Amino acid sequence: MISELDCVDGVWGSVDDDGIARLEIDRPKQMNALDGPASARVMALCTEWAARDDVRVVILSGRGGSFSTGADVAGMATSSASAGGFGVDASRAIIENGSNLVRAIRGLPMPVVAALDGPAVGIGASMAVAADLIYATSRSYFLLAFVNIGLMPDGGATSIFTAAVGRARANAMALLGEKLSAADAYDAGLINAYVDDPAGLGAVVDRVAKRLARSSSQALALTKKALDEHSLQGFETSLDREIAGQTELLQSPQFQAALAAFANR
Repeated sequence: MISELDCVDGVWGSVDDDGIARLEIDRPKQMNALDGPASARVMALCTEWAARDDVRVVILSGRGGSFSTGADVAGMATSSASAGGFGVDASRAIIENGSNLVRAIRGLPMPVVAALDGPAVGIGASMAVAADLIYATSRSYFLLAFVNIGLMPDGGATSIFTAAVGRARANAMALLGEKLSAADAYDAGLINAYVDDPAGLGAVVDRVAKRLARSSSQALALTKKALDEHSLQGFETSLDREIAGQTELLQSPQFQAALAAFANR
């Protein structure tokens, strides 16, 4: 039996009798880009599930052919236009929100499995790689396109992507805005597997989730913590650097011009 909650602010949450929790972003018109309320909903579910003994594994996904295209820049453009731009405090609050979103996912003590179908862009890419196991379709890709609008990666991307794919490939993604396909992500060790047929992704992820749900939750939690201590030692430091850098860049002429272009579409 699955207990599915209402879709609140474009995000579904459910927990079944096996202890498998599912968090699904459902904002198809925005390609699952996240605004403030949607981000808050994701964080609220993660906080709730982190404290529940009956939740043994969490699956992250997006409905409608996209995982998440990151922050809702169109919404930001509207807010910026009405407010006459972002000040320091508003800029910092925006970036801290994204950082806290990824922290909430990383803070889950149980294994997190990401099911990617379609693009994982910006903070959406950070959310995906914050998972412990990642499965995708062949049409999926990762993109850190911040440089194209005068920004830098955030949400811990400078730490997690470098740890996962190596310095050279991470630099190409961050400095050149290069797209990483599912096939290349698999070859680089960023994802665990990918399937050609999107309809088959759910079955693959469900098998993994059920296997995890049958394992010792204590053993999985301690193992996850030990792995993170080794592979993500610089995660919190990278968040601090990204928050400081993005706070400055959100007020830059380059980003303001990009926002104006969005607002005029």
